[in-house]
Amino acid sequence: MNNIVIYLICLLIIPASAAAESNLSDACKDYRSVLDVSDPVSSGTQDIPFKTGMLWQIKSPQGKINYLFGTMHSQDYAVSTVPKEVSAVLQQSDVFIMETVPGQAANQTFLDMMVFKEGQQLDNFLADVVYEELVRQIQDYGVPREQVIVIKPWAAFSLIGRPKPIRAPTLEDNLLQIARQNGLEIKSLETMEEILSALDTLPIEDQIIILTDTVCNHEQIIRDSKDLVSLYVHRDLAGITEYNNQTHYDEAVFDRFMQGILYDRNSRMLQRIENEFTAENIFVAVGASHLAGEEGLLQQLSEKGFAVTAIY
Repeated sequence: MNNIVIYLICLLIIPASAAAESNLSDACKDYRSVLDVSDPVSSGTQDIPFKTGMLWQIKSPQGKINYLFGTMHSQDYAVSTVPKEVSAVLQQSDVFIMETVPGQAANQTFLDMMVFKEGQQLDNFLADVVYEELVRQIQDYGVPREQVIVIKPWAAFSLIGRPKPIRAPTLEDNLLQIARQNGLEIKSLETMEEILSALDTLPIEDQIIILTDTVCNHEQIIRDSKDLVSLYVHRDLAGITEYNNQTHYDEAVFDRFMQGILYDRNSRMLQRIENEFTAENIFVAVGASHLAGEEGLLQQLSEKGFAVTAIY
């Protein structure tokens, strides 16, 4: 997802008391994760297709050669630096396609879709102590106390479910800069509305469960993000697949979430990538999770007769 910056003024939050911490622990006890993901890759990876690589040459049955690159939306320098192998291929391309091109229109769509329109309030869906903890956590993501109450649950867990933003470009930002500097045609693979609809159409009950889980396990989620960075840096698609397949608080909710945010989008992306790959010299960049696994883009392109070769 694009690097959406919300320009809001942060307010001072009163520190939680010990009693509040105790109540929060009680509210979160069923959500507390006991997983150890310090080594998320398991023996199950031998069955995962296309295990290693982030940059792939895709040769169509008609002989057209294009490239598909897996990204990670991170401001970590280890991730955001464009490898020379990737930069070289991108600079030689004619068209750069990313999930959605950032800009004012995309930002406005996010801001419009992230808030309740029918007078609903987020605090009515959460336990008081969970809501107050969310208010405390979300300050680091540019949302002041008085705005939290109107944010939809999916927007809240999307914001806090990653390390707090810093003033640094993401990998996608740097890829886009290279494309612009080299005069490439730039396209979106999806609209921002299409991407966010995968979250916005989740049942509100599912959104609340995911948000509560994210609030209760926020510190661990941020710690675990370092493991995901390591997997990405090592170009470990099999490991990323295993990371995504960890046990979750409610597997049915997680399955519905993954169906909308990953598998349904994979199907839409696949159709559009196929259409684009009737030409050549095209460079497509999508989140690495879209490449990996049996339902990933690499496997599906291979099944459709494309020759898929790891470049980097």
